[in-house]
Amino acid sequence: MIELKDVTKRFNLKGSAAKKSKIFNAVNQINLTWRRGEFISVVGESGCGKSTLAKVIAGLTDASEGAISLDREPVHLRSQKERTKWAKTVQVVPQDPYAALNPVRKIRSSLADAFLYHKLVSRHELSHKMEELLEFVGLNARETLDKYPHQLSGGQRQRLVIARALSVNPDFLIADESVSMMDVSLRVEILDYLKRVSKERNLGLLFITHDFRVARYISITGKIAVMYLGHIVEFGQTDEILRNPMHPYTQSLISAVPLIAGRERRVEEVLPKSFEIGTLDERSIGCPFAARCPFAQADCLEQRPKLDSVTSYHQVACHYATARKMLVNE
Repeated sequence: MIELKDVTKRFNLKGSAAKKSKIFNAVNQINLTWRRGEFISVVGESGCGKSTLAKVIAGLTDASEGAISLDREPVHLRSQKERTKWAKTVQVVPQDPYAALNPVRKIRSSLADAFLYHKLVSRHELSHKMEELLEFVGLNARETLDKYPHQLSGGQRQRLVIARALSVNPDFLIADESVSMMDVSLRVEILDYLKRVSKERNLGLLFITHDFRVARYISITGKIAVMYLGHIVEFGQTDEILRNPMHPYTQSLISAVPLIAGRERRVEEVLPKSFEIGTLDERSIGCPFAARCPFAQADCLEQRPKLDSVTSYHQVACHYATARKMLVNE
């Protein structure tokens, strides 16, 4: 079980006019529990801090504040040895399989790196292990290992980067917008594959996406965390979030979801005042969504709401949280 306690990641941004540094909290006081075998989708617009949160959890960037623990033991990533050990616990499936693979190296060479770096197998066993892993992800090893990335299809490349992440036998897998560059038919195939592999290996799967339909598909039996400007504004069981969204931001995201013709009907829409995501700095004291919220009151600008439990499986950070039925099945 991975636990995040008040995790914050801030960056110093230089102002162009006054030439003064401004503090930007890309991730702000995140509290999250993620168990082995549990599927969590993190949803939000681009720039909401989803990928930064993923990088902090994966140890690819350091948190500015807060703590991460594994099975209630503190995780420290100060040395290369500690980071190497953590990489065998949490792996990331990158968004772009084209950029993730070295175009001048054959697949055999790229796939062997993780096995050899982490000393997981001897060189004598290496070929057998790579073939076994490729077969597990649905690739023909004999037709794959001696090819270059450009000789593989998009779906094959995506399966390959998943295989590379699985090579160290992690307990947790982070997929960062891993299907956003694919067409619809291939997208469903990869999503189904990710779900199957994660269930078979009892992996915790954290799926980063801006698409509510993808979030529902990947974590229909799991949970959804809705992020806005570095904050988790709503969190809970996927079915509950979709049936009774309570935060205006969640409601506006669901309002933007295209309807499935003949199967769904829109009951209510919540439209933000502006479609610009906006910015926050560390001096901001109110609700991060207040400037765009159609229901905001004066206290929303003056006091930041905490993420509180509405039920045992639903949390929301809003002074005026109201459940709204957005979509119904026909």
